[in-house]
Amino acid sequence: MDIIITEAAASYFQTIQPKKAVRVVARDTFECSTMIEFYLQLDDPIETEDTVVEEAGQQFIYNKKASDEIGSRVTIDYKPTQGLKMINPNQTLAYGLTLK
Repeated sequence: MDIIITEAAASYFQTIQPKKAVRVVARDTFECSTMIEFYLQLDDPIETEDTVVEEAGQQFIYNKKASDEIGSRVTIDYKPTQGLKMINPNQTLAYGLTLK
Protein backbone atom coordinates (compact mmCIF):
# COMPACT_ATOMS: atom_id res chain seq x y z
CA MET A 1 0.00 0.00 0.00
CA ASP A 2 1.31 3.46 -0.91
CA ILE A 3 1.01 6.08 1.82
CA ILE A 4 0.91 9.65 0.55
CA ILE A 5 1.35 12.51 3.01
CA THR A 6 0.31 16.08 2.24
CA GLU A 7 2.65 18.93 3.21
CA ALA A 8 0.28 19.90 6.04
CA ALA A 9 0.29 16.34 7.42
CA ALA A 10 4.09 16.13 7.13
CA SER A 11 4.40 19.35 9.18
CA TYR A 12 1.99 17.98 11.78
CA PHE A 13 3.90 14.69 12.10
CA GLN A 14 7.16 16.62 12.66
CA THR A 15 5.70 18.02 15.89
CA ILE A 16 5.09 14.59 17.44
CA GLN A 17 7.26 13.90 20.47
CA PRO A 18 8.58 11.41 21.29
CA LYS A 19 9.25 10.50 17.68
CA LYS A 20 7.36 7.27 17.06
CA ALA A 21 5.94 5.45 14.08
CA VAL A 22 2.33 6.02 13.07
CA ARG A 23 0.25 2.88 12.63
CA VAL A 24 -2.48 2.96 9.97
CA VAL A 25 -5.28 0.85 11.45
CA ALA A 26 -8.33 -0.83 9.96
CA ARG A 27 -10.28 -2.95 12.41
CA ASP A 28 -13.62 -4.73 12.42
CA THR A 29 -16.19 -3.07 14.68
CA PHE A 30 -18.93 -5.70 14.33
CA GLU A 31 -21.49 -2.86 14.33
CA CYS A 32 -24.09 -2.48 11.61
CA SER A 33 -23.51 1.20 10.88
CA THR A 34 -19.70 1.00 10.76
CA MET A 35 -18.28 -2.37 9.84
CA ILE A 36 -14.66 -1.14 9.63
CA GLU A 37 -13.07 1.59 11.74
CA PHE A 38 -10.03 3.43 10.38
CA TYR A 39 -7.66 5.43 12.57
CA LEU A 40 -4.03 6.38 13.21
CA GLN A 41 -2.07 5.64 16.37
CA LEU A 42 1.47 6.04 17.64
CA ASP A 43 3.07 2.63 17.82
CA ASP A 44 6.16 0.50 17.26
CA PRO A 45 6.39 -2.29 14.68
CA ILE A 46 5.74 -5.46 16.67
CA GLU A 47 3.53 -7.74 14.63
CA THR A 48 5.21 -10.26 12.35
CA GLU A 49 3.07 -9.16 9.42
CA ASP A 50 3.79 -5.43 9.87
CA THR A 51 5.01 -3.48 6.86
CA VAL A 52 7.08 -0.41 7.69
CA VAL A 53 7.50 2.46 5.23
CA GLU A 54 8.87 5.97 5.51
CA GLU A 55 7.17 8.93 3.88
CA ALA A 56 8.12 12.61 4.29
CA GLY A 57 10.48 11.72 7.16
CA GLN A 58 7.79 9.87 9.13
CA GLN A 59 7.73 6.12 9.68
CA PHE A 60 4.38 4.40 9.07
CA ILE A 61 3.30 0.88 9.96
CA TYR A 62 0.42 -1.14 8.58
CA ASN A 63 -0.59 -4.77 8.52
CA LYS A 64 -2.38 -6.97 5.99
CA LYS A 65 -5.83 -6.10 7.36
CA ALA A 66 -5.21 -2.38 6.82
CA SER A 67 -3.83 -2.98 3.33
CA ASP A 68 -6.75 -5.24 2.37
CA GLU A 69 -9.39 -2.80 3.62
CA ILE A 70 -7.80 0.44 2.39
CA GLY A 71 -6.47 -0.75 -0.96
CA SER A 72 -3.40 0.23 -2.90
CA ARG A 73 -3.14 3.83 -1.71
CA VAL A 74 -4.09 6.10 1.19
CA THR A 75 -3.54 9.83 1.44
CA ILE A 76 -3.19 11.41 4.88
CA ASP A 77 -4.01 15.10 5.18
CA TYR A 78 -4.16 17.51 8.13
CA LYS A 79 -6.08 20.70 8.78
CA PRO A 80 -5.56 22.44 12.14
CA THR A 81 -9.30 23.01 12.60
CA GLN A 82 -10.34 19.53 11.44
CA GLY A 83 -7.55 17.12 12.41
CA LEU A 84 -6.20 14.26 10.32
CA LYS A 85 -8.04 12.76 7.37
CA MET A 86 -7.50 9.41 5.61
CA ILE A 87 -8.59 9.18 1.97
CA ASN A 88 -8.25 6.33 -0.51
CA PRO A 89 -8.98 6.67 -4.26
CA ASN A 90 -12.63 5.70 -3.70
CA GLN A 91 -13.68 7.58 -0.57
CA THR A 92 -12.85 9.43 2.61
CA LEU A 93 -12.16 6.67 5.13
CA ALA A 94 -11.97 8.79 8.29
CA TYR A 95 -11.73 12.45 9.24
CA GLY A 96 -11.44 14.54 12.36
CA LEU A 97 -8.77 12.13 13.61
CA THR A 98 -6.26 12.68 16.36
CA LEU A 99 -3.41 10.27 17.00
CA LYS A 100 -4.30 7.65 19.56
